[in-house]
Amino acid sequence: MKSSMNPLAVGMFVLGSAIIAVAAIIIFGSFKFFANTEMFISYFPETVNGLDVGAAVKYKGVKIGKVEDIRIGPQRKDIRETSVIVVYSIDVDMVRRKSDNKKALDFDQWMERQVANGMRAKLNYQSIVTGMLYIELDYIADKNEPYHKNYEGLEYTEIPSSKSGLSELAKAFEDTLSEISKINFKEITDNVNAVLVSVNAKINDVDTKEISDRALLALNSINELANDKNIRQAVKNFDTLLKDANTEIKSLSEAGKKTLSNVDGVLENVNTIVAPQSPIRYELALLFRSLNESMNSISNFADYLERNPNAILTGKSAKEKENQ
Repeated sequence: MKSSMNPLAVGMFVLGSAIIAVAAIIIFGSFKFFANTEMFISYFPETVNGLDVGAAVKYKGVKIGKVEDIRIGPQRKDIRETSVIVVYSIDVDMVRRKSDNKKALDFDQWMERQVANGMRAKLNYQSIVTGMLYIELDYIADKNEPYHKNYEGLEYTEIPSSKSGLSELAKAFEDTLSEISKINFKEITDNVNAVLVSVNAKINDVDTKEISDRALLALNSINELANDKNIRQAVKNFDTLLKDANTEIKSLSEAGKKTLSNVDGVLENVNTIVAPQSPIRYELALLFRSLNESMNSISNFADYLERNPNAILTGKSAKEKENQ
């Protein structure tokens, strides 16, 4: 029997497949239907090598759009001043969602204020390894800094650009590679090899056996010197001399101690004699007083004889005796 196909079932299957396909495109693809986007344009005077269509556009690191087109600008008198035109879209709804003041955000006025405050478009690396670029919108210029508009059309809104320095960095990298390429590594390697060969030759010229023999001879001489009987005897005599000297020093030290003890005794006796209440000091005081009186008497007698030299023969007169 031949089975008849149900047209309704076939149609439902096709319709379901189409719905699934559209849903997959919306969910997994990068297309956004009914997105509220605005187009912008920037002129870059430097190379945009590494920037492709579909590259991200970020505002202070937050992705808000993507690159739609890359063109070569009109030629100038100096061809080196020719710019590259980059057209990119910004998702206005995304900016509003990520803004604090969602209701009051007027995108056109907001963008004008940001440009007036110094916002500029510049190129930046997504990855230094891959060299892929994206467009960064950030505040680089001073507030209200004047700028020149390259685009005067109505289709796009121009955001002025700023040099990123990537071209200078690439140029410096190329110059570095060029300088490295000029280095003659073969000559350096040959010189190092020549030095190593010379060192090896010098090492081979050294008579290690002779050095070893001389070292052994020196060690044997030292051992023989250490085993010499005369040296041993001299060392023993020196030890004996040191012991005798040590004994004499101890004896001298003991004698010194005894002498110091005797001196201490003498000093104590002297202190006893000269003490204020000692009998010897009292007797000495009486002796010195008697001697003083005797000396006074002798001095008076000598004065009298000097005045009366005849007194030795005649003695004192009667008048002098009365006066006494």
